[in-house]
Amino acid sequence: MKTNEWTDDVVARLAEVRERCPEMRFGQILATVGLLGEDETGHSLWDIEDTEFAAALERFAADLARRGSDAAEPADGPERRMRSNVMVR
Repeated sequence: MKTNEWTDDVVARLAEVRERCPEMRFGQILATVGLLGEDETGHSLWDIEDTEFAAALERFAADLARRGSDAAEPADGPERRMRSNVMVR
């Protein structure tokens, strides 16, 4: 795969993660992926390879997808009321 194609794939995957986590700022997403990469490789974000970054991003995206499919809507608890108020605003 060419570098431009790889970059496009990673950016597209970041966009998918962003859609799943609208409450996170983009820098927070990058920091999270960097920490996951550091956990996996022992290297900081500065030093991990592109393939290692992509693997950490995939790990994060898979975890988000699993949480999204496992999470049920809360009944009528405070979280739901709070979310409803935010949606109405």
